[in-house]
Amino acid sequence: MGTDKRLLPWRETRLLERSIQLCRDSGLSYRIALSCREDDDLIAQRFEPNCIRIKESDLGLGHTLAHAIGSLPRSWSGVIVHLADMPLVQVSTFQTIAHELQKHPIVIPSYQQQWGNPRGFSQSLWPELALLRGDQGAKDLIKKHSDLCHVLDLTDAGVLVDIDTQKDYQTWQH
Repeated sequence: MGTDKRLLPWRETRLLERSIQLCRDSGLSYRIALSCREDDDLIAQRFEPNCIRIKESDLGLGHTLAHAIGSLPRSWSGVIVHLADMPLVQVSTFQTIAHELQKHPIVIPSYQQQWGNPRGFSQSLWPELALLRGDQGAKDLIKKHSDLCHVLDLTDAGVLVDIDTQKDYQTWQH
């Protein structure tokens, strides 16, 4: 997009803050993975102690996820990975994924038979998530453990809305 999309205006806030608000509104414990760049300092201060600062976050989503996983509380039984560019996910989706995560190692939301995000991973998979590298995220892990995946059919179209381009932003920002 040519700019840090996390900082784009989104209704009365910014895209990143909207995603954080969704996590907060779910009532679940949460953490925010942020770069160590100076431009993330203000966000980190605002949401401490829930921030995890990631060195070399520019190496990709897999790298960021791997380092964030290593900083999560061991008392958590799972994690829901929500991306900052998905502002239309419903709060109830987080709660439903968390509930299903008590029964299934991997939970993937689906809308009209299309897989979406955020995705849930039980703590049993954290060691493998901690090995991720590059910008692939957990795609290979999900393929490897397809037998552990629970696809959760939802009425939340927001699980498919990803703001990746200027056109996406213009379409959904209203």
